[in-house]
Amino acid sequence: MFFEIQNAAEFIPQRPPFVLVDKLLYVDEKTSRCSFTIPERNLFVQNGYYATPGMVESMAQTAAAGTGYLCRLQHKPVPLGYIGAVQKLEVYDWPPAQAEITMEISLHTNVLQVSLVSAVVKYQDRIMASCEMKIFIRNQS
Repeated sequence: MFFEIQNAAEFIPQRPPFVLVDKLLYVDEKTSRCSFTIPERNLFVQNGYYATPGMVESMAQTAAAGTGYLCRLQHKPVPLGYIGAVQKLEVYDWPPAQAEITMEISLHTNVLQVSLVSAVVKYQDRIMASCEMKIFIRNQS
């Protein structure tokens, strides 16, 4: 589904100043894509660049936004997810403050309450970082 939802934050549990996604750009059963314009005064900006922990959290929030959107479409409660592990983290560069970055998540497997995803952060079509994540899902009761 190609679309653009201006407020991706409505699909994630985080609240400012920890919201690290702006727009939900694309969602299907296997893929989520979001964008984020990095504020100069963001907690994860160091020496004018968006640091690695911010990029990892933006990737995780992209996964959460996609899941949240699909759950809302199906009138299901939005589950909470927790990063269980980050593997194969590669950081190639750091995007500058005020840049718009995009994050894309691809679901590889979903077993019981664990999702294995690959994730990438891009700035101007250049890969800034990539990783695999294990995300543990806690369904709301």
